[in-house]
Amino acid sequence: MLDGLLVAVRAEESRVLVVHGEPGVGKTALLEYLAGQAAGCRVLRAVGVQSDMELAFAGLHLLCAPLLGRLDELPGPQAEALRTAFGMSEGRAPDRFLVGLAVLGLLSEVAGERPVLCVVG
Repeated sequence: MLDGLLVAVRAEESRVLVVHGEPGVGKTALLEYLAGQAAGCRVLRAVGVQSDMELAFAGLHLLCAPLLGRLDELPGPQAEALRTAFGMSEGRAPDRFLVGLAVLGLLSEVAGERPVLCVVG
């Protein structure tokens, strides 16, 4: 199933796979295998930790951190929403829809160069 997911991603098809199970059954090993087999893809990773639960957008920030240098490629309101969400700019809490749209735009930009694999654990 994991190899098939990579074949689809390399063929520029969008896919989502959720791996769930009890602690210790090998979920992390499966995600490591997937990332290790992703030659030719840009791999973005985020690992959630309980201490980040109270921080809005913490997991999203981890996932997008390698792409933050490309914020200027987004439309102004989207770029500013991400800058504010990630604490790079001051301002009111941004609209979650606008943040989501900005992340989608950012991922779309980099996916235009090569396939993107987001691994979130």
